[in-house]
Amino acid sequence: MYRPTAGVTTKHLASGVDSHFNPTTKTTVNTGAGGHIMSVERPGLRATNFREDGRAGHIERTRPDGSKMVVNRGLHGERRVEVVRPNGVRVVTVGRQAFVERPLRAGYVSRTYVVGGRTEVRVYRTYGYRGVRYVTYVPRVYYQPAFYRWAGRPWGPSVVYGWGWAPATPWFYGAYFAPEPVYSTPSLWLTDFLLAANLRLAYDNQQQQYQDQQQQESSADASQGVAATLTPEIKLQIAGEVKQQLDAQQTAAAQPSAAALPQGTATDVPPPALKQRVFVVSTSFDVTGTDGSQSCALTAGDIIERTPGQSVTSDGKVAVNVMSSKAGDCQADFATQIDVATLQDMQNQFNAQIASGIESLASNQGKGSLPSGPAANPRRNAAGEASPDASNDAELVTKLNQEADQTEADMRNATNGGQ
Repeated sequence: MYRPTAGVTTKHLASGVDSHFNPTTKTTVNTGAGGHIMSVERPGLRATNFREDGRAGHIERTRPDGSKMVVNRGLHGERRVEVVRPNGVRVVTVGRQAFVERPLRAGYVSRTYVVGGRTEVRVYRTYGYRGVRYVTYVPRVYYQPAFYRWAGRPWGPSVVYGWGWAPATPWFYGAYFAPEPVYSTPSLWLTDFLLAANLRLAYDNQQQQYQDQQQQESSADASQGVAATLTPEIKLQIAGEVKQQLDAQQTAAAQPSAAALPQGTATDVPPPALKQRVFVVSTSFDVTGTDGSQSCALTAGDIIERTPGQSVTSDGKVAVNVMSSKAGDCQADFATQIDVATLQDMQNQFNAQIASGIESLASNQGKGSLPSGPAANPRRNAAGEASPDASNDAELVTKLNQEADQTEADMRNATNGGQ
């Protein structure tokens, strides 16, 4: 709620909104019933969608170089910050995730991912579909087709594999996730590999959120609820999607010139994600029910599926349904729509994590309890290689987060802390 201070003039608008103007700071605060803040505006700055804790859910700030920084706060308090600089460099941070995207060559971009002080460069090919821009992941290496065939079929005798994860590991989210006691196929092994990676990411982002003491109360509230446990049946469906991607990689390895990329014109190519049914959520974002009556959050490790028989909407969205989720996230069977580009980013992360898992499998086959297979014989894929930029990408991420911190602080000051 906003309480005007001395010097602030108030106008009662016909719409029922009260508009408060501070001539010293040139700030306008619009409030609704009971003084609840609806929006805040000042030159170069606009905020809307205010939360109960007084924070703005959406802020847009025009930077001195003419670029625009966008700060979004989710229902759980997770923050997403994005800016596209004048030179085309795009910087995005979500919790402890971050990447710096740069034009690489015609039709390609590189993304330097910065996580916990570590960096990894990935290459993506750019496409358009019905006016929507999206990118597809390009592997750095391919393996010989025989290795993919081995990785995509049953091992024979079931394999007992110890991951070294303690049962009390916090990123298991209680009873939500547990590794399989035995593995009959490499695709199921890879499924647990990538699920664990996403759940660790969700846990790390949650810890980043808890570092902000002003959000602890709302975070605790958001963590309540009932989790829809990852069942063996859902895991098998994910394993089926893993197998499908392994088959695609095998085809690309046999025909490296095709590079397993979508065919067609760069402006009319359906995203590969539209051929996938089940997805592992790889980042945090809020969604609204199809009837518009309820909003909830999805975070890394939740599982969604595309709604059968539904095509892409005129505004570039896809109908999905929640299959399983952690406590506090959208409940199972929740129906919503998400952007095509967001769905494709999930598949990109899915493929990147499969690539990481395949690399681990290739390096460790025949060791411990893992069976031996054909030699992997990794081969570089020039289209998927890029060097880190000479500039310090980690520093760009740090500076963006600091700028977002200051912007949120300025907004709270403009609303007198939303008292």
